[in-house]
Amino acid sequence: MRLDRGSATPLLVAIIAVTSLVTLAMSQFAESVIDEHRALTAAEALALAAVIDGDLDEIARQHEVDEFTVDYDDETVTVHVVRHGVSSQSTAVDHRRTLDDSE
Repeated sequence: MRLDRGSATPLLVAIIAVTSLVTLAMSQFAESVIDEHRALTAAEALALAAVIDGDLDEIARQHEVDEFTVDYDDETVTVHVVRHGVSSQSTAVDHRRTLDDSE
């Protein structure tokens, strides 16, 4: 009878190493998705604030925005945001102006 002691140890070490690498990759992916969503949320908040003439600098500070630009085109507002190196944009329509124009 031959005993193969220790032959499962390299297999277990390999499984643990692969599992650790997959976990690390997934956490980095999740972090990038969260950063993209936070940048989009900041852009949406700034677009809505621009439509109602809110304090854009305060909104940008609360959302930790590095830089932003606001483009006004008739009743449409487009905001471009950079937050922690991630860029995003959002658009909002000022329906108060469209309602005023139709009266």
